[in-house]
Amino acid sequence: MEMDPTGGYDGDAAAILELTANLGKQLFPVGYESREYGLILVDEIGRFFHLHHTGAYFWGSGEYEAFAFFLGREDALDAEDFFV
Repeated sequence: MEMDPTGGYDGDAAAILELTANLGKQLFPVGYESREYGLILVDEIGRFFHLHHTGAYFWGSGEYEAFAFFLGREDALDAEDFFV
């Protein structure tokens, strides 16, 4: 995991804006995972999301839950479950 808010690809900004609108909360990129370069995002209430080329996923509330998801201890939930 790389903690770098500037990582990403063309089109990521539009995908982040779309996810922001669907969640009803502001998102901020805090890094990316280097296996497949999916962005790691945190929202204004501390929930972590993974923006992957296959979709957006919820990694948990708080950094400890997010890190556990990153380590593969649980399956990530679809971010759509958190849309407003």
